[in-house]
Amino acid sequence: MIRTILVPTDFTIESEELLSCIGELKSSGLEKVILLHVVDIFKSQGLAPMFEENANKRIEEYRQLLEEMQVNASTIVVEGDVKKTIARIADEENVDCIVMGATTSGLIKGRLTGRTTEYIARKSGKIILIEKYDTLRETEEETYRKACSAKFSEIMLPVDFSENSKKILEEIRHLKDIIHEIVFVHVIESAKNNDELEDKKKESMSLLSEMGKEFEDEHEVKYIIGEGEASEVIDRLAEEMDITLIAMTTHGIGSFKDILLGSTAESLLRRTKKPILLAPADER
Repeated sequence: MIRTILVPTDFTIESEELLSCIGELKSSGLEKVILLHVVDIFKSQGLAPMFEENANKRIEEYRQLLEEMQVNASTIVVEGDVKKTIARIADEENVDCIVMGATTSGLIKGRLTGRTTEYIARKSGKIILIEKYDTLRETEEETYRKACSAKFSEIMLPVDFSENSKKILEEIRHLKDIIHEIVFVHVIESAKNNDELEDKKKESMSLLSEMGKEFEDEHEVKYIIGEGEASEVIDRLAEEMDITLIAMTTHGIGSFKDILLGSTAESLLRRTKKPILLAPADER
């Protein structure tokens, strides 16, 4: 259950935007938010004390915003390597989830995107909720807006039937009160011939139905079997079905214990414009 979350911020995404999902989580057991700003040790050099002072003022505004939402919040401002410090603080504070922002196209200087997001997804054993932002242009300036709203309304669960991929069901059970629809998806990436493909489809649909039946009394549940490269098919279906969140474990079949982020999850993280919730598998 997500009771405590860590929100790293570099003050470049509007607080109301990045923190808006907290209202949804609050309805499902959220108790505490820790706001974190890391003063980049490689960029600050002798100016670190000034940067820390300014950061403390700005992050306090974020804390007050959460208090107005009746959410218990605390703040941390520390100097260090940004990505490594985020992972370390998440462990030290024993948070359940890290909430981060990423843009849907390219990299933005100073933003917690790209390598930082991928590093956290690879190295952290925490649940990670990655909010996606569309990049907009108004005159010469770039602005950003959330790619989706009401993230927990229409959730897609890609599974490959490995025990690792099934771990996402444990998190979904805790979020059931804020979920409207669940779409179970399995992608068949190869088959020797049409007969084998049809057999795999039948078997997969049976397994999907077995996984989803516990949710059918309280939610609208759909089952889809796709064909092709997994991340491409999942992303396309998510767009076509107007999915608000893709939720999956960090790796499934074929994963190694020293690789936290499986190839499908990593490819999807880079490709999709949809928010993603990544839950760690046990074997990590």
